[in-house]
Amino acid sequence: MPDLVELIVLAAGKTNLRCLRLPEREIIILRPVGGVRDETEGEILRVIPNKEWEYKKHTYLSGKVIDSYIDGSVLTPVPLRLYSHGTWDSFYYFAELWEIDLDRELPSSLPEWVIAVLKAGPREVFEMEQIIPGANPEEMEDPISLAVEYAHQGNIDKTWEILQGCLTKDLRCIDAFVHLGTYTFGDGRSAWHAKRAMQRYLAGVKVGEQALPPGFNGLLPWSWINNRPFLRALHGLGFCQWRLGQFDAARNTFWRILMFDPMDALGCRFILPDVEKGHDYLTVMVEENRPC
Repeated sequence: MPDLVELIVLAAGKTNLRCLRLPEREIIILRPVGGVRDETEGEILRVIPNKEWEYKKHTYLSGKVIDSYIDGSVLTPVPLRLYSHGTWDSFYYFAELWEIDLDRELPSSLPEWVIAVLKAGPREVFEMEQIIPGANPEEMEDPISLAVEYAHQGNIDKTWEILQGCLTKDLRCIDAFVHLGTYTFGDGRSAWHAKRAMQRYLAGVKVGEQALPPGFNGLLPWSWINNRPFLRALHGLGFCQWRLGQFDAARNTFWRILMFDPMDALGCRFILPDVEKGHDYLTVMVEENRPC
């Protein structure tokens, strides 16, 4: 057996991890030495193998997980596509929204992100390809909405099964990572759950980033529906970073969302000041019962 194998986690269970073995990208079920711990979907595990066997047409591997990482290029050999929708100049929209006198210089009282958006000038608008395995464009319901419906019914096991099934079919399904992260994070009281949720959100972000060319300066507005999974992944990542006290990282994440979607459908402008001032997540979001 090789000294080391790399596996992408597709589904984290209680005792097993359904994975893709690299570089073949063939499904294999890992039984980690010491049991499943903090591994999450989208992580790439480096494993020292111990034993491999076949059982009921499935390949199993036991081994010791020595470390892990998340790499969008490994998760997504074929990046999602970007579709151009022309150019948008935010200046006059923001001038009206923030009551800016066009005959004067930009007031220093404006939030920094607003000034950055205005100075960026006209930018190209893009829509990111969205992948939902098994979705039928002729039907209203798709696997993601079905998973959400099961969650509302309290059947979280079925929800998990559907979302992990989407990733097994195509790791480019950002919304599967997002919903797994959301149901893991909960209200954010648990730091352990926040860490696991952050990995799931991060995997979704890394998949989306593979679609963006170097130096990307375009817009990804919420109004173009297929951008929403990527924006939600960033949003969830920012909340996890904030919950874990990673204020600089959280600020950068929320700032990125505002630059991608200056109309701010997710309301990042309302929480950014708390993050920048180092206010504790639990105090702001849980004790004050502020909606996410």
